[in-house]
Amino acid sequence: MTDKIRRLQKDGEYRFIGLSRSESKKAATELSKAAMEDDRRNGTESRFGIARDAFGYYYSKALI
Repeated sequence: MTDKIRRLQKDGEYRFIGLSRSESKKAATELSKAAMEDDRRNGTESRFGIARDAFGYYYSKALI
């Protein structure tokens, strides 16, 4: 999970491969929450959320 958090923090988004639509929604939600908690522990305020692509799959994304 740590590598996914770092990728999300660095790139601003993380897309899941090989998950169903419902699984991707759950995974994106969990990853976004985990990334915000990690940033808070390090003294950084951040906002991550989930977005849906044209095919109905969800991914984690930095909110500006």
